[in-house]
Amino acid sequence: MSVTFKITDNSSEVLRAFESQAKAGLEAVGNQAVSHAKQIVTEASRVDTGALRNSISHAVMNKVCYIGTNTKYAIFHELGTGIYIAGGRKTPWAYQGTDGEWHWTRGVSPIHMIKNAAANFVNEYKEILRRALRGS
Repeated sequence: MSVTFKITDNSSEVLRAFESQAKAGLEAVGNQAVSHAKQIVTEASRVDTGALRNSISHAVMNKVCYIGTNTKYAIFHELGTGIYIAGGRKTPWAYQGTDGEWHWTRGVSPIHMIKNAAANFVNEYKEILRRALRGS
């Protein structure tokens, strides 16, 4: 009696399915991280026009999820200014607002919306990826 085995290589299909699920998981992580960052901005009362909050987005490229914003002033809210940042100005200063009024400030305290949205929810993101890779 002879036994014949036929081996089929499905590794390319498995790899494609894995990469598809991983990308879907990273997209879900990105959406959740954006939601957390927007909530941080809102809770810190940094919403005037909503431009900063609305500019926060994510992108998945090369198996990496990036979150961020393209507003020029976001860095000042993320890291702070004046007395609130290492090497920042330690004395108050005045500036004229768009309304023509003069304002005194010592700077803006940091809210770390991007850093905290990424770092404070790692276990949640791991679970999102686990579910995505399981296909559930």
